[in-house]
Parts: sequence; structure tokens; C-alpha cells
Amino acid sequence: MIDLTKLPLSITSFKEFSANSMIYVDKTDLVASIASFRGPIFLSRPRRFGKSTLVSTFHELFSNGLERFNGLKIQTENLWSDITYKVIHIDFSRIKEETENRPFEDKFYLLLKLAFNAENLSMADEGDVIASFAKTVEKAEDKSLVLLIDEYDAPLTATMGDKKEFEKRRALFSEFFSNVKSFSDKFRFIFITGVTRYSNTSIFSAFNNIEDISFEPDYGAIVGYTQSDLELYFKKYIENAANTLNKKEKTDKYTYEHILNELKNNYDGYSFDEECEHHVYNPWSILNFLKKPQYGFKPYWLETGGAKPSLLINYLNNFIDKTVKKTELVDYLNLEFIKRTDTASLSPTIKSIEDKDFPFFAILYQAGYFTIKSAHRKFLDVGLPNLEVKEAFAELVLEKITNKSVASFSYSYESTIAKSLRERDYATLKIDFNKILNEFSYESIHYFKEYAFRDIYKVILQIIGYNTYTEYQTSMGRSDLCFEDDQHLYICEFKVIGRSDSVKNKLEEAKQQIKEKRYCLRLTDKEVIALAVVIINENKKDGHAPMREVAAIEEAL
Repeated sequence: MIDLTKLPLSITSFKEFSANSMIYVDKTDLVASIASFRGPIFLSRPRRFGKSTLVSTFHELFSNGLERFNGLKIQTENLWSDITYKVIHIDFSRIKEETENRPFEDKFYLLLKLAFNAENLSMADEGDVIASFAKTVEKAEDKSLVLLIDEYDAPLTATMGDKKEFEKRRALFSEFFSNVKSFSDKFRFIFITGVTRYSNTSIFSAFNNIEDISFEPDYGAIVGYTQSDLELYFKKYIENAANTLNKKEKTDKYTYEHILNELKNNYDGYSFDEECEHHVYNPWSILNFLKKPQYGFKPYWLETGGAKPSLLINYLNNFIDKTVKKTELVDYLNLEFIKRTDTASLSPTIKSIEDKDFPFFAILYQAGYFTIKSAHRKFLDVGLPNLEVKEAFAELVLEKITNKSVASFSYSYESTIAKSLRERDYATLKIDFNKILNEFSYESIHYFKEYAFRDIYKVILQIIGYNTYTEYQTSMGRSDLCFEDDQHLYICEFKVIGRSDSVKNKLEEAKQQIKEKRYCLRLTDKEVIALAVVIINENKKDGHAPMREVAAIEEAL
């Protein structure tokens, strides 16, 4: 019987890991390497990847030395011999939300006071939070303090839609970090985490010697679980998942290798270093699955809010149709989307909350949707990492384009589409496919490229429960769209035409292509059903309104 309480779900404190003998994925060799730096360090990662645990590990190391590190690499490999320090540990995510009865500056002061009190240091009271901080630090001996700042940008991101409050907080942060810089001789080590680079906060301007390790290959696996981490620390939990699912479903198909493969498909694929050397799993999703394997491979990152960070949601709520058009979002419905870029473009600095030069794909990268897929000599290719993120992203984009919740889509189409497919009632299926097109505004659909129709149906089918993929390659060619349930594999060939009088010809052309390319000859134990789909995409002319409709769906026998 395995002990599920040893899985560190929702635990970020290194001290708690140690006190309760919980599973701790040992990256202390990298911790020792970073802790040897003498200048300030910055690390950017998305939410739910373990930044807070990393900061807590630094706290324990600098505060108590190797006392709680027995058996870990930093101790067994003799990687550490430093003294201990007073550690000022600040988590700015604790004061990100606005409250009516307490100004942000008061919350800032209280947070600093608690951090100093935790080290038995009295916070000066100069009537001003920055002056109080400066007076307190000034009294310290040189190199006697360690400063750890987690989620430095959370209070700024939380107020992206409120220009006045954003600027007030930004100015306060600028003063704070300028003073940290002024008293840098008091600090042995400064480590800062966040998601976004905000200019004029004095982090990246005043700290002209700050070491940004966000894209460093040496630290590409500092947070997240590698494949070897997964199999070394969680092997018995993976075996338990296989046994649990086999028992629940009365089958024997779930083997250790099968579970590993599904974990990779659903939760792997993230790379954060500029050489794309390391790939890591999302720890949050892995731990949730291993603790509750009976529920299957659910999108835990999406369900627990990790997929809707303040940065992305506030940006979309405030800047859709200003810097990002709904017509542009349609392109992102292609879940195999790849963007060629570079590290500078993935980590730009936001100058203001209305910064038109801040690229949307950079926010998607920082929010955890995009990841580095491959590295070239001067460029990086970024895209969606895995099935979990694709589902989260499809829902996010769909809701923004249609102003309709994903639950509404599921309610409207799940049962009727399943019934039409089960009964091979393609006339009714055509009606539902046309209803789906009508969910999109004229503005967005007017600019549809041909592939956008395919991507729309792929996303909707994915949301209502089908496993979907586009342009599946066979020896003879590529089918436009495939989707499958437990018994059937559906292969679709789309033909998008500009004239309504050519539907019959295009329908026959699609059927012929399916036969010639042998799309149905697939290695599967499921019944393969090939569908020819013709869509009219006729622009406005001769006083007539434009026509966007599915004109025909027929099975290619």
C-alpha cells in the first residue's frame, strides 16, 4: 500500500517537505550553483511550476545551512560550505489584490515588517514604507542579509486594467528596488522570481548587474520534473495508477509504460532554455494525477486556475480589440501553431499597461501556454506543449472570440453530435456544424482563412470529448481532420469553395481524394469512417450578403 500523503501537493515549504518526509525532487546541485552567485538573480517561470518551493529551499539553505539537507546532493557531494544569514523572504503574491480599507502601501509595509520580524529584526517606523525599509537595512552589517522575493510582479499584473493604481504601485516598486540596489553591500544573495518584466521598477534598470537565468540551459530544469525525475521519484505511484485504472475499468491495458506515455502526452513538453536542452513536466498536474489516478488524465492546470493567470486574463480583458484583434485570435485556434522568434521577443519589458509593442505570443509564453519546441542557431520555435495546455488554450480563445462559455458549447452540441455520428445522420450533423459557425461574429468569420474552418471544428470536437488532430500524415497524403471516440475513428476531408454552384463537384472531389490517398487504411482496431465536408465561403457581391455555411457532409464509402 503506497502512502499518498507523501506526494507534496500544494506544499511549497522546504521545511515541511523535510519535517514530514515528503517526496522532494532533488535539484540541490543546481540550488548550490545558483546560491554561489554574489550578484542579484532573476528567474521567470509560469505559475504552478515550483518557483515558491525553490525560493523556500534557498531560505532554508541560507538560514540554517545543511541541517535539513541530509542525503541530498548538496550535502552528499560537498557542494556547500557557507555560513548562515538573516533571510528576508517576501512573497508579493500575498498582497496583489486590492482592498478598500487598506491602501497598497500599508500592505507593503506590513509584509516587509513580517519578513524582518521573522528574523528577529525590528522594522523601523519612519512614517514611509521605503524610508522604513532603508533605515532597517542600513543598520545591518555588510553581507549579513539574504533577500528572497517571490512573484515580484504579482501586484502589478493584478492592476493592469487600472492605470492609476498600476502607476502608483510601479512607482513604489521603483523606489523599493532602487533602495535595494543602494544597499546591495548589505546583501550576500538576492534572488527574485516573477513572470513578466516590467520596466521602470528598477529591477532591470537599477540592477545593471542582475543575472537573468530564465533561458540559461544550465538551469533549464531548475523547476519542473524531468523524465528521469518522474521515473526515479514516482515509479511506485505510476505503478499504482496503472493498477487503479485497470481495476476501475476492468481491463489490463494500463501498464507502467502506458501510463508513462499518457503522462508525456498530457503533461510533458515544456522547455524554457534557449537550447531546448531540457524538457520538463508540470509538477502540479503530475502530482494531482498520481494522487487521484482513478479520475484519469484530467487537465488539472486548467481546472485549478493555473491556466488563467492574472497576466493573461487582465491583458485579454483590457486589450482585446486594442492590441489584439478577435480576428487575430482565430489564427490561434490552430493548436499546432508554431511561432518563430528569439529569447528577446519572448521576454520583452512592458513599458506601460497600454504597451502596444508587447507581443501577444510573449504573454502566452510567460503565462505557460507556449513553450520552446525547438532551437536553431539564431531562432526559437514556440508552440503549445501538450494535450492539457491545448485544451486550456482552445477554451480560452474560443470564449474570447464567441463570448460564450465552454460549458455552453458542451451543453449545446455534445449529445446531438454524438447521436448524429452514432446514427450516421449527416443531415443533422450538418445542421449542428452550421450552428457552430453561427456562434462566431461576422467580424471574425469574415476574415476566415480556409484552415480556420477546420480548426474551429477541431476545437469544438475536442471540447465535447473527442480526441482530435489535424493533417494526419499517411503514406499517401494528409487528411484535414481526424477525431475519435472509443469505437470509431472519423477522417474528414474539407473542401472550402467560394461559389455555391460548385458544391456537388467539390463533394465528389473530396470523396475521390479520400479513396485515392487511402485515408481509411489506418492501423487501428476502431471502425474507420471517412467524411467529405464542403463549406461555402462566398464573399458579399451583387448586393447579396456573404455566405458562410456547411453545404454538404457525406460519407465516402
